[in-house]
Amino acid sequence: MGLLALLCMTALTASAQWSLGIKGGWDYTSITRSNAGRIDETYSPLSGYDAGIQARYGFTDWFALRADLSVMRRSHRMDRHLDYLDSLYTEHHNLYLMLPVLADFSFGGEHFRGHAMLGGYVGYWLQDRIRGKTYWMTDYCMYYNPFDEKRPFTQEDRRFNAGLVGGLGLSYRFTEHWSLNLDALYYYDLVSHRLSSPHLRDPRYLSTLSVTFGASYIF
Repeated sequence: MGLLALLCMTALTASAQWSLGIKGGWDYTSITRSNAGRIDETYSPLSGYDAGIQARYGFTDWFALRADLSVMRRSHRMDRHLDYLDSLYTEHHNLYLMLPVLADFSFGGEHFRGHAMLGGYVGYWLQDRIRGKTYWMTDYCMYYNPFDEKRPFTQEDRRFNAGLVGGLGLSYRFTEHWSLNLDALYYYDLVSHRLSSPHLRDPRYLSTLSVTFGASYIF
């Protein structure tokens, strides 16, 4: 039994490979939020970016663990629809530090391989920059006021984040030590980034589709 375990460990070590690379690309984020009586508000997705580094450890030819460390812009927009007001909106451009860890199942030949990935992630909310148009009134007039500013965090903001992530990828190993990678990953929050008050439950979850292109060095 001990000899069998030793042989298995030797086989795994012989086929194991480290790779380290960089990635960058586009993402598209939407928000899920309770209506809570806000019948004049609608929410829509916005584009952002995803850039960072990735490390991969291959245990066998078909199975590996992968971890990324990236900065993601996870943005969304809220529009208000009132009869007496015109085009009021707020865009939230949220900057997150993200750390997904994925099981990577691969298939294919020596050069081209497909990848199916599934795992979880943790994140930290670094910044919320808000842009849009609001209004203010005097006794005689109504004025529209555009804004573009960094929103300070409050005690109601939950800055630590976690969720599930999964997707598909394609890699092309064009030399012994270098490969190119194309990945499409979907991030689904399990933690609301807003704390609910005792009087109003108002969870807010982000979902992000990320498409990135990268290059990795294989040791």
